[in-house]
Amino acid sequence: MASLENHDPISITSPSDLKIVIIEKLPKSEGNEPQAPKSKTMAVNRATLIKGCQYFQNMLACHRWTESDSNTITLQDDHIVAMEILLRKLHASLGAMSVQEVSVADVWHLVLACDKYGLSPKEFRGWFASWAKHAATQIDTLYGRDERIYYRQTLSETHITERNPTKVDQMHLPPRILQQMNAVRGRLRNIAHKGLFDRIARILQVSSAPCCERTVFEFFCELQRISVWPFEDCMRHCSIDDLVFRMKQFDATKMRGYTDPETKKPVACFFCEHDWKAVVAGAAKRVEAYFDGLCLDCMDLTKNLHKGGDRDRDYWAYMLPRDRYDENCRIKHGEPTWYFSFMGRREKKGLIADV
Repeated sequence: MASLENHDPISITSPSDLKIVIIEKLPKSEGNEPQAPKSKTMAVNRATLIKGCQYFQNMLACHRWTESDSNTITLQDDHIVAMEILLRKLHASLGAMSVQEVSVADVWHLVLACDKYGLSPKEFRGWFASWAKHAATQIDTLYGRDERIYYRQTLSETHITERNPTKVDQMHLPPRILQQMNAVRGRLRNIAHKGLFDRIARILQVSSAPCCERTVFEFFCELQRISVWPFEDCMRHCSIDDLVFRMKQFDATKMRGYTDPETKKPVACFFCEHDWKAVVAGAAKRVEAYFDGLCLDCMDLTKNLHKGGDRDRDYWAYMLPRDRYDENCRIKHGEPTWYFSFMGRREKKGLIADV
């Protein structure tokens, strides 16, 4: 199928002595029909490409490729916008391209292009920071204009999954990261459950007094009013952040007290007179304080542990108790973040649990 050539080249740098034709393969249409690829020509400098990228050095300087002596080269199955960003980075002309023209999907394709052409995505940090300031509207649109889905889906009831804005299957996080985030979600829910219901469980274990029956009933009624009970049902479509917000709306004054039917006076009871607002607020505080998010520095450190060392010894050394769990990290965090950010994995058959 013939490509749809755009004959207006993009000037990456001036003067230029080489043209690169980018051929972008488009995904199938909604009717599963193949679409014609589109293309774009970009004017670049040969010497700059050779100096800045090993891939282009091999292509243009070794004289073993057909492209070495050509004034025009064609790159198949690349993404036009991502390649423009990459080429402008090599030519120090990124400032000439508006970040508002770049979509979320384009950034994903940029990561893929960096992998293909041997560049580090970290080299684009400055540009990415500038792009991110203008990306809020795009993110709202991509995630249904619900910021909670984007920023807090990791704390939702359903299993955490990625949302890939591209059609490239190989673009995804290492499975280990999603496993850890799902584990965090489960742990936070357990902390919330324990904080909310431990004292109620104690009452049920030691007392069957009418006043305690009323207190337990009223406690659950108030939780139901703020959509925290039934606990599992309320968690089905809300995040941990939503749960904490609702818990903070707990109003103990709405809990009716028990009056003795004979004396017509309130009954003084050690269990019933507890500060129930403090119980719920304390549970919310423990949930909020437990986890600071995954730490990229801890994740990066533990991907390979100490290169060239003994992986088994490195594993046990990493697990030793320490005074600080955020040493040399760019964010402050506690032990839970350090623990869940561990990315080490087996690369050989072990002695335990592998039979």
